[in-house]
Amino acid sequence: MWWWDGVRWIQPQNEPSPAPTSAVAIARLAIATQVLLVISAVTSVVTIGIETFGINAASRYLGGDDSAIRMIDSYDQLSSVFGILSSLSLLATGVLWMIWQYRVAKQFIGLTRRSPGWHVGSWIVPVVNLWFPYQNIADLWRAVGRTRPSWQIVWWLLWVLSNTVSTQSSRLTLNAQDLEQFQLAMSMSIVAETLLLAAAPLAWLTVRGITQGVLQRSSAPVVLAPAV
Repeated sequence: MWWWDGVRWIQPQNEPSPAPTSAVAIARLAIATQVLLVISAVTSVVTIGIETFGINAASRYLGGDDSAIRMIDSYDQLSSVFGILSSLSLLATGVLWMIWQYRVAKQFIGLTRRSPGWHVGSWIVPVVNLWFPYQNIADLWRAVGRTRPSWQIVWWLLWVLSNTVSTQSSRLTLNAQDLEQFQLAMSMSIVAETLLLAAAPLAWLTVRGITQGVLQRSSAPVVLAPAV
């Protein structure tokens, strides 16, 4: 974009930087998102413990220990209550992440391949949510002037695999006809939560790194090219 300096049209040497007030708001959103990512990681650890308890209870019952039925009842109660809490935690984290990503993308319109709206929509539209969010995050790394980290693909694969296994686990739980199938569903749930737990610190670093880039750009002066 060219600018009128009162005498002639001149071209900025650098791209406009985010406004300081917007950068501060993004930083606050980032902190809240990072806190929720930590909480989600903790819920994954607890869920793994509950599922392990359930597998042990089922194994004992199948092995002839009738008293293990009380353990299975306890597992049912724990998994029901904590399953709701875990889902709410993950939902809150996802919503806040999308708000943060939207606000960041809005600062760099024209520097990313998709609009801020698509930075949100790509997470929830079927099929494209398998790769659009990955591309969008890569665009944001570049937009803030940072090199995309090599571990971004690891983070994304962990996230996609976690969701895939979790979906299969839920389907198996709903359609299970015997205790052995429930055990398999519990085992798949442990795998899904382990993958999610591994992805959490990389997601945390993603939010931190991109936000730091936004803050650095907001504090950098915009140098105009000298008039010719």
